Formats: sequence, C-alpha cells, structure tokens
Amino acid sequence: MSEKNKNINKEFIIGQSKNINSDDIDKVERKKKRLNKILNLRVFSKQRQKLRLLVDLLKEYRSGNYRIIPWRSVAAITFTLLYILNPLDIVPDVLPVFGYMDDMSVFMALYGLVDKDIEAYKEWKLNDLNEQESD
Repeated sequence: MSEKNKNINKEFIIGQSKNINSDDIDKVERKKKRLNKILNLRVFSKQRQKLRLLVDLLKEYRSGNYRIIPWRSVAAITFTLLYILNPLDIVPDVLPVFGYMDDMSVFMALYGLVDKDIEAYKEWKLNDLNEQESD
C-alpha cells in the first residue's frame, strides 16, 4: 500500500465528513448516472450491492423516509460517495485498476465505521418491504 493510501482510514473519513452538508447529499443524487457507471466497473463487482445500498440509504434519508441514522453516518456515506465520484482524488481514476484502489480503501474504511447503521437500514428496508407486501 502506498504512503498516501496508509492515510485512508476511519479517521480520514471522519475528518473529511465534517465538511459535508445537506447540499452534498443532493450532489450525490445529481451525479447518480456517473455513480452508476462507476459501480458497474469490474473493480467494484464484489462491493456493488453494498455501494448501491448506500445510495438507497441516502435517497431514503434525503426524502425523509428514513431518519433513524446519526448525521455523522450520513455525512460519512455522502463523503465516501463523493470521493468515489471524484476522478481526481488521491490516485487519479484514469489509471487503470490502481486509480480505484484508493476509492475501495475509502469504501472499506467507511463500512467499518458505519456498518451498524447500514445493518439497521437493511433491517428497516426489509421490514418496510414486508409491510408493503402485506397491505
């Protein structure tokens, strides 16, 4: 791992997410097309479902349907998705495979940081789907 990538950890995400605001959530939504293209890249194949879950969580949060999550987690998720969307991050995405290694590092650090909040969202979503089916 390069010296720059060693700095990608939970503290990096916590520090950077302090600058996130609700407008940034809207920015993720506006760049959804680009995010979907990125998610379809081979390098994200193993994490695609988890990344899409994060996008869904932000969408539900933004719409007001799901608010059972601390703002710090929403900010960390938003920062991570914006980081993945940024082609000029620590390692530029134009470098095949290597350009997305830092993105994956940020994603993995995020998942370790907010995994309980993500699991709670998955449970809420499953219960919501079950309630809709029973109606």
